[in-house]
Amino acid sequence: MERQAEILTDTLRALIMEYFGYNSQIMEFVELEHSPKNLLLTGIKSSAEIDKESIGSRIKSLKQEYGIKVHFLEKALGIEPF
Repeated sequence: MERQAEILTDTLRALIMEYFGYNSQIMEFVELEHSPKNLLLTGIKSSAEIDKESIGSRIKSLKQEYGIKVHFLEKALGIEPF
């Protein structure tokens, strides 16, 4: 359950980055056997047009599926929850 929560959190973080115009990538940088906290989340600002409606819908859907009302990153950025 803990690992699933971590993956969900990183997925939501990456989607929020994409919503704000970043190409995001989640990668494992240390093998799971050595560290349970081994994911690196990166983002590179993109000049491509963003489909905010689609990304927002994906975020909202994930949050509803897992019963998340507000993600910490939404609160930290001062944005309305998706």
